[in-house]
Amino acid sequence: MASPPQPFLISGVLQHYDWGGYDYIASLLGRQNPDRKPTAELWLGAHPKGAAQIIDSPLNLAEAIAADPEGMLGEDVAKRFNNQLPFLFKVLDVREMLSIQVHPTKAAAETGFAREEAAGIDRMAPNRNYRDDNHKPELGVALTDFYLLHGFKSKKDIQRLLRVIPGWDVLIPILRKQGVAGLYEHVMSADQQTVNELAQGAVDSLGPKSEDGKEGLAYWTHRAIEKYSKGKYHDRGIFSIWWMNIVHLHPGEAIFQDAGIPHAYLEGVCLEVMANSDNVLRGGLTPKYIDVEELLAHTVTRPVKPALLLPNISTDNWERYPTPSPDFALYRAALRIGEDLEIDTTEGGPLILFLLEGKLVSPSITLTKRRRAAFIPAGQIINFLAYEKGTVVYRAGIGVRDASTLTGSVGGHHISDR
Repeated sequence: MASPPQPFLISGVLQHYDWGGYDYIASLLGRQNPDRKPTAELWLGAHPKGAAQIIDSPLNLAEAIAADPEGMLGEDVAKRFNNQLPFLFKVLDVREMLSIQVHPTKAAAETGFAREEAAGIDRMAPNRNYRDDNHKPELGVALTDFYLLHGFKSKKDIQRLLRVIPGWDVLIPILRKQGVAGLYEHVMSADQQTVNELAQGAVDSLGPKSEDGKEGLAYWTHRAIEKYSKGKYHDRGIFSIWWMNIVHLHPGEAIFQDAGIPHAYLEGVCLEVMANSDNVLRGGLTPKYIDVEELLAHTVTRPVKPALLLPNISTDNWERYPTPSPDFALYRAALRIGEDLEIDTTEGGPLILFLLEGKLVSPSITLTKRRRAAFIPAGQIINFLAYEKGTVVYRAGIGVRDASTLTGSVGGHHISDR
């Protein structure tokens, strides 16, 4: 009988998107960036677009899992997720605003993927909506002050804006009769001249960029104008900045993006764990393809009160960030020098460890600032020791459905509705 797979170190895959930062990820990996090349994301997972490399092995993580899915994932996880690692773990450095986007449900992704496959659309084509058949719920944890758009404001708050912005009063009858869904469909489907005229009203009413800081509308609207406007030509994503919630996450706070919730990362550094998918339906603040009909079919327009999440207190040094997703779970441990930390994958399935600060040592692997990530296959029990003060490690693993955990939020932090 073959021996079970042992834990191993991995190195992530860098994604150099234009919106990425120049310094954070390079510094995290102990590298220089003399050419100032944007580095947006570090991927730690087995996604076909960027599977992590196993250190001191010719195989990447996807290849190792394909060679022994039950050994790597465990029998139950392999069966549940079709021999695939169901989550993708990332570090994101957001320097420029990302596109406003929505992710489909699992059923919608399966239907859309099959439809586009049958139509013969290349999976990497710019007009492709569904690059795989999976959903993409996401949990983001701020490592620095982090700003994003998340869900629509209430109909009452949006109507208040329509009354005060020059030219937006013509939208009030649409909002009253058709609700936020009808209003959003109107501006997303409008011709460019109408978009320009309506957006210009918001632009003309702006105060200085510094007004109300990064929790106000002026700052992000100015940023959108600087990036996407040309004279009086405007990106229709400007409406989303005004009609969606601006959220400020402080370091350690998290937010969950479920299917259908429109959102956009605006600035900052975060950890992100998500279902293993790359499906995105875009709604503005981007030069990329926007399929308005498909976007509208999957966008949740009911009002959202953003829930800012903190990890639940635990007695075993691990704290869990609450999420209802069965695909993933995220835990955090902050250790003093000399403290023990147990890893047990005998029941819950495999894990990816990511060391943010300090040093962790075990008999089989050591995590340092030079080698921060490891994959722990199913069926393992490993005890680590914190070798430096202030050691902080995150672990991504398989989720459990627990919708009740999303009822609470972090109090005391302002979420702008201006």
